[in-house]
Amino acid sequence: MSADDRAARTGRRSVYLLAGVNLTGLGSLTAPVVAGLPLKIDALFPAQERADVLATVLAIGALAALVSNPLFGMLSDRTRGRFGRRRPWMLGGALAGLLGVAALGAADSLPVIVTCWVFTQTAYNAMLAATAALLADIVPDSRRAAASGVFTAAAFVGTLPPLVLTAMLPRQVDAVSLVMPIIAVVVVAIALRLPDAAPCTRNAAAPGIGTTPVLHARTARRAFTAVWLQRLAMQSAFSLASAFTIYLVIDRMTHDPVGATPVAMIATIAGGSGIVIGAAVGGAWASRLRRHLPFLVCGALGLAAGASLRSLADSPPLLWIASSLGGLAVGIYLAVNLALAMRVIPGHQRGTYLGVLNIAETIPQVLAPVTAAALLHVGQSDPVSGSADNYFMLYLSAAAVAMLSLATLPSLRQTSRGEVRRSRPHPTETGASSSRM
Repeated sequence: MSADDRAARTGRRSVYLLAGVNLTGLGSLTAPVVAGLPLKIDALFPAQERADVLATVLAIGALAALVSNPLFGMLSDRTRGRFGRRRPWMLGGALAGLLGVAALGAADSLPVIVTCWVFTQTAYNAMLAATAALLADIVPDSRRAAASGVFTAAAFVGTLPPLVLTAMLPRQVDAVSLVMPIIAVVVVAIALRLPDAAPCTRNAAAPGIGTTPVLHARTARRAFTAVWLQRLAMQSAFSLASAFTIYLVIDRMTHDPVGATPVAMIATIAGGSGIVIGAAVGGAWASRLRRHLPFLVCGALGLAAGASLRSLADSPPLLWIASSLGGLAVGIYLAVNLALAMRVIPGHQRGTYLGVLNIAETIPQVLAPVTAAALLHVGQSDPVSGSADNYFMLYLSAAAVAMLSLATLPSLRQTSRGEVRRSRPHPTETGASSSRM
């Protein structure tokens, strides 16, 4: 095996390992959201109050994630020491997250529940922010789309084990909630072997770390703003396109909540599977072809088409096709969008910038449910089913937002083709790299 082959193989192992950290980190938050928090709140509050209380707790947790991801990304950029920049935050976040989930299992009052959930969200977002920054540090630009695809796919795969375990062991939710956090600690401990060096120069890096084309500062800021706005638009479109699926099924198809549940579940699985496949395959092809914009266009058009089909869906097969198409499109887009972000951000501020990029993904998760509820009441009634809720308007609006994301493409043409201008190295990138652990 040649030296290049060995380096490529080592690089793939590094990507898979960091994807494993991403998988277990996001998986650790799934069981509490799906079952842990709802059951605890159900035990403390009457039925007429529990929905509002749960929504409030989840919103506070989302706000904690919104703030903590860029904050700890920035702190990891500025960390110096023998253990590296990213590894202390990855390990500390994993251990603190495990402690937070365990404490949440023992919480017996609303203030304690809120405190434990905010602590848990903060801990895992510290871990995830440092992990994404380390991925950008160690993967060369030519392979970042493929790496981003694997990294993105892992995030969605990570939600499946907690869902399955919760369904199989509904009376053991607190114990099930600890499974992924324990695995996360193990995976992070293995990942501590990865190189974690501060950047030396714009064109030199630690062994095994690829270089990145360097953009003129103004071009880089404009390109990052375009990437951020594009992610905001696409995440908003996807959140709107997937909102209130079970109510759509009830009003248009089954007219029965019990019969609607499996139809909506299959639609959710189809969309999630589409994201995993689209991210992995789309990212690999983008790296192989070394072109990004066609994949961004494909993602936007695919999501718009999926949302438009959903606006007309009056049978389960049409809904499942729409969900699969939308999921594939979003997966392709997410992989390439992250790769472009890694290309344009400064090497000494990768954690900070990727944390800011995460805000564009979190905001729609907070605002989309409220926006979707308002869009359901636009117009007279749903033209497909005649119900009071206008699903046709909701999902067409999602398609329009997806198409709006294409307005950012002119600002990304130069970046996508790799036509870059050299600029002077940042002063912080001339220092010595930290030693391996």
